Amino acid sequence: MKKKFKGIGYILTLTMGLTILSGCGKEKATKPEDMIDKYAAMCELGEYKGIEYNEAKTVVTDDMVQAEVDKLLTTFSTSTPIESGKVEMGDTVNIDFVGTIDGEEFQGGSTGGNGSEYVLGSGGLIPGFEDQIAGHNVGENFDINVTFPENYGKDELNGKDAVFNITINSASRPVRPEYTDEFVASNTDASSRAEYEANTRASLETYYANTNKADNRTAVITKIIESAKITQYPEQEMKKLVDETVSSVEKEAKSYGYDLATYVTAVYGMASEESFVNYISGIVEDYLNEKIVVCAIAKAEGLTVSDEDIAASEKTIMDAYGIATTDELYENYSKDDVTYYAIAEKVYDFVVENATPVKAEE
Repeated sequence: MKKKFKGIGYILTLTMGLTILSGCGKEKATKPEDMIDKYAAMCELGEYKGIEYNEAKTVVTDDMVQAEVDKLLTTFSTSTPIESGKVEMGDTVNIDFVGTIDGEEFQGGSTGGNGSEYVLGSGGLIPGFEDQIAGHNVGENFDINVTFPENYGKDELNGKDAVFNITINSASRPVRPEYTDEFVASNTDASSRAEYEANTRASLETYYANTNKADNRTAVITKIIESAKITQYPEQEMKKLVDETVSSVEKEAKSYGYDLATYVTAVYGMASEESFVNYISGIVEDYLNEKIVVCAIAKAEGLTVSDEDIAASEKTIMDAYGIATTDELYENYSKDDVTYYAIAEKVYDFVVENATPVKAEE
């Protein structure tokens, strides 16, 4: 599975996890007011108060709690073979198939008699394929008609009608455990169904409160950045971040025995080394746009941070990512990273408090 690369901006990283785009904490920290002055001078702010945005506001429902209960039961499900009878959606089937278009077999359209296993309803096959298997009997041989999607990815198959001859070799059906207080007590930290559901609801509410907060902050700051005019960039800092990131990924590639070009193609889905460097450059530019605008707002509103605010930011990051000590923290983040986090926290709270939600989106 290809990685999605992580950036280092407040939006892009500090809500996502540790990243290779971070310095170490050995250098002397910049004073908050000096950081604010430096970056604020690079920007002409547009509108940053009264910003209208579509508010994310998720309400946790009984159905959402039940979905978590279902996941728990599925985790502890067993399966039983289906010796005879019809297969249903949710069953695991082992099938053989031979596909034809206009009566001719096509490459990749057959299991070759080796059998392939699928969970009906998982969406792993062409649309309509699994639906037409459900309702047939174990051991049955039958034909189904499907149409390949227009964007299937192969010119010879895109949008084509096909016939598949199917044989259901075998099947099994999941058997979920009975949802009882005893089951809950044996397999979770709760002692009863009621306690488990209450804990699940509280966890969901915390999760969505944090997610909604992040989404609303991003919605507001994105509009503010778009309306601002960046008058200059810290070119040396930009180059340093790009170079260090590329160097770090190159080191990672070598540890697996690959060159950079091969690695970024396989792992990050990039067409070439050049496209990867361009991608990183774009992430760094987005990060600096954000940092410049955040500091400009802090300057305009007289917002700054204290040693206590920075210490609180240290604790927030450490708690979020399971970091045990500040020494470990500063092996991954620079002191300026944490100072900026503290500044950004105050600025984000300010701009959202002074923004106007115009629509609630669940």
